[in-house]
Amino acid sequence: MMRLSRLAPLAVLLVLAFVAGCGGDPPPPPPEASDDHVPELLVLVYDRSSSIVDHELEHYQELTRSRLETLRHGDHLVALEILELSLQEDPNRWSQPVPTRERQDRVMPRDSVNRARFIQDVRDYLVRYTNTDEREPAMGTDILSTLHLVAAELSAYPHHRATVVLFSDMLQANEVMNMEGLVRMPHARWIEEQAERGTLPDLSGACIVVVGARVDTSASQRVRDFWEEYFEVTGAVLRPGNYQHRAVRIPADPCGQG
Repeated sequence: MMRLSRLAPLAVLLVLAFVAGCGGDPPPPPPEASDDHVPELLVLVYDRSSSIVDHELEHYQELTRSRLETLRHGDHLVALEILELSLQEDPNRWSQPVPTRERQDRVMPRDSVNRARFIQDVRDYLVRYTNTDEREPAMGTDILSTLHLVAAELSAYPHHRATVVLFSDMLQANEVMNMEGLVRMPHARWIEEQAERGTLPDLSGACIVVVGARVDTSASQRVRDFWEEYFEVTGAVLRPGNYQHRAVRIPADPCGQG
């Protein structure tokens, strides 16, 4: 668990004022949660395998930074790195709630300061998931096992609306299945059989967003077809527009759940 730095509220305000005065783009005002606001569980899943080139990681970092600005008081944020081979690995996981408002009956000035401080600290911390330095060759890319970790996050926050962002080319690559070049694709009834055995994760209600997956070739479309069926069977929601190679931005509510 990371320890967020403690900046003085006045210092935060001075920094924001300095950025605005120098012609930079100041952060947008924080979205205020209404009384009927359902808190969001935002799960960011990062693929750092060798098939992800440096400029793609840099794009993931850019999208992460902009998406963090949409978080509201009381939301919860989780970051996961995709496993390499199986669930037996120790996951690279981070989790933290967005600070709640000091008082629910009124907006206090320090609430915005605390949120701004949290967002900046998280931006700095999550760089480790998208940095291009010290990348070691991965032994595989186990998206299927990682989604069991995601299901555990969903189970822990049942009263949150869940958004899962997969920064990945969605090429499962381990002993079970290798989608790179369609080397070892699952047979037609694989998902159905796994469902019958009860080995699929429960992703019920989660809004899935994929960034980094190609859809411009017959092979990539076959991979997309697999994941569309997979998420449907596991209870998640994957809208066609939420499966992209290079997204411009990640909407605050990509499935219209809010």
